[in-house]
Amino acid sequence: MTGTPGWRSEPRRIALAAAVSAAFLGLLKILGVLDLKLFREAFGRRDPAIGLIVGALAAMTAVALVRYAVLLRVVGLAPPLPRVVAAGLISQAVGQWAPGSGAVTEVLRFGLMAGLGGGTAKAGAGADAAGVKTRIALSILLDRMMGLGAMFLVGGAAAMILHFEGGILVRHGALVFILGIASLVGGLGLLLAPLLARTRQWGKVSRFLAIRASAAPAGVEGRAPKPRLAARMWRALSGAADLLTGAAARPRRLLLPIALSLAIPFLNAGTLVYAARAVGRPLPLAAVLVAVPFTIAAIALPLGLAGYGGPQVVAVGVFGLFNVAPEGVVAACLVQNTIVLAVTTILGGLAAGLAFDALRTALRSRADRDPGRRSR
Repeated sequence: MTGTPGWRSEPRRIALAAAVSAAFLGLLKILGVLDLKLFREAFGRRDPAIGLIVGALAAMTAVALVRYAVLLRVVGLAPPLPRVVAAGLISQAVGQWAPGSGAVTEVLRFGLMAGLGGGTAKAGAGADAAGVKTRIALSILLDRMMGLGAMFLVGGAAAMILHFEGGILVRHGALVFILGIASLVGGLGLLLAPLLARTRQWGKVSRFLAIRASAAPAGVEGRAPKPRLAARMWRALSGAADLLTGAAARPRRLLLPIALSLAIPFLNAGTLVYAARAVGRPLPLAAVLVAVPFTIAAIALPLGLAGYGGPQVVAVGVFGLFNVAPEGVVAACLVQNTIVLAVTTILGGLAAGLAFDALRTALRSRADRDPGRRSR
């Protein structure tokens, strides 16, 4: 019965997240920037911009899936593309409804990639000791780092351009400059982080992990489960370190995923630009590029349910640096989030249907390996 309390607490977490979303939306209403009429009219008019949002979202999803497929090969895995697509779409569809959707999505993606069969490690592609799960985890980490890094890098560049161009759009020039510098530094740091594996300091870290992995006891049955867990941890970390070293030794292999990552911020910003057009309150692309990384980060935090509430508050704060109507920002964010939820849920459902047999096989295999789970 060890699994029961976790399941019982899940409805409470969802209820709490829904309450947080309602509180944030209520705050926006009190501040006078939540205009639901603009939100309703955007769909009531059947504005063509709605279709453009769907198109930009579909393109962004396709580019992100291709990037992840490339990164899987960088770490030495070659799963069939349909499995990569299914794991990506299903995890995004389910995870987006959970509090802290970013972390939940990645946990689901890891589980699905491992369950559906992440692929066979190719000889010479990295550390021989690194198992498939270690490679999957590293690929997801690289994917997330490149995605966020590109968002902040492009947003920082847009902020610097807006600062030096001036004009009536920028309300607080000094803050835009500071935000731009911080975004540029953070974005470059995330994008170039894998190349740190080429440094001497990384070599010392890698050797330390290798020594700990070789010295870790294998453990014995029954009385000493902790040593076995520690041994697996050190071996996984050592294998991941060696894989990163191998990837950094051939940096050209990272150029394609970086290039794909740099295209995504513009597609993502396009969904909000078209949403703003749909509500009749256009937003400049440059300002959207500056704000998007922070709204994405807000979605990853447990600030509400399904992207409602917290991200809109963050958007109002960031767009406050510019001379734009806050009620238009909130309405556009709500339209964008609603369409994203609908489209990703539909795509996830289609992917789950196509991968049904593989999912059922994976679940049966897991149940066979751990019969005790059935009675929990």
